[in-house]
Amino acid sequence: MKKKEVLLNISHLKKSYGEKRILRDINLTIQKGEVVGLLGVNGAGKTTTIKAVCGILGFEQGEIFIDGKSVKKDPMACKKIIAYIPDNPDLYDYMTGMQFLNFTADIFEVDKETRQQKIAEYAEKFELTNDLSQPLSAYSHGMKQKL
Repeated sequence: MKKKEVLLNISHLKKSYGEKRILRDINLTIQKGEVVGLLGVNGAGKTTTIKAVCGILGFEQGEIFIDGKSVKKDPMACKKIIAYIPDNPDLYDYMTGMQFLNFTADIFEVDKETRQQKIAEYAEKFELTNDLSQPLSAYSHGMKQKL
């Protein structure tokens, strides 16, 4: 039997907000091909866990590895592997849509030719072409999610 590849490993994750402990020794392993959902009441720590995995939010104790890379020690390598689409897309409002897409392409080291082709293709698909020169502060909630 073939050994499954571990894509996400959370070990003894702990996070507090002041005196309030939100994450209490979270342990989770997700292997290639698995689909996992986080269920719980408001305040249970679902979003906190996801933000910690994405490197958006720090944590006091524990380890998070994405495809064997540490979120603490190599956050940029981890960010290149995963994607995070928040319910509330709090983007960099001072940037234009095009600046934000180029910023994202820089993070993922997308070459100039590929980025231009993909931006043109998806801007047309998502009906954003005419809005890319506008600041993100002018975008609606839905437009920010598309972007």
